[in-house]
Amino acid sequence: MAFAEADLQTVVGRRFPGGSYTVSPWRAWLLADTVLAEPPSLQDEGERPAHPLFAWMAATGAMGITWDELFAWFGATAADGPVFGEHETTLHRPLRVGATYRVTGGIESAERKVGRRTGVFDVVGYAMDLHDTDLHDTHLHDGEAHVARCWNSIVFPRRDA
Repeated sequence: MAFAEADLQTVVGRRFPGGSYTVSPWRAWLLADTVLAEPPSLQDEGERPAHPLFAWMAATGAMGITWDELFAWFGATAADGPVFGEHETTLHRPLRVGATYRVTGGIESAERKVGRRTGVFDVVGYAMDLHDTDLHDTHLHDGEAHVARCWNSIVFPRRDA
């Protein structure tokens, strides 16, 4: 069954269940080593900054649904070939090794397009925000420090449209 263009707008505004993500020391060390950055010391937990990639890892790791569930919101499966589109991370402050972040977010946009080579496809924009309940500063959101925002898009090919 085809996912109609009108169906796209019914998903805009839908919120992710959300969750929380802790930047574990071993994972912080492993990620830094993997991307050839200086691994953080394994002491002084909570004071060391984590690699900026943790914003995206935390956001997607604690959005509260699986990728398959997200694809299903748009009448798609992994076999349909959805691809990662754009990404933008805004860091208001560094993430900290050992800290736990609350993740919120949802679908912000959806648009059907037609490409000469690709045919019909949908571009879906979604965002996730990371909040630290232990920090209080000028970037407050509901009494929590707004630490980061990750905006992403997914492209859904619509071969049956």
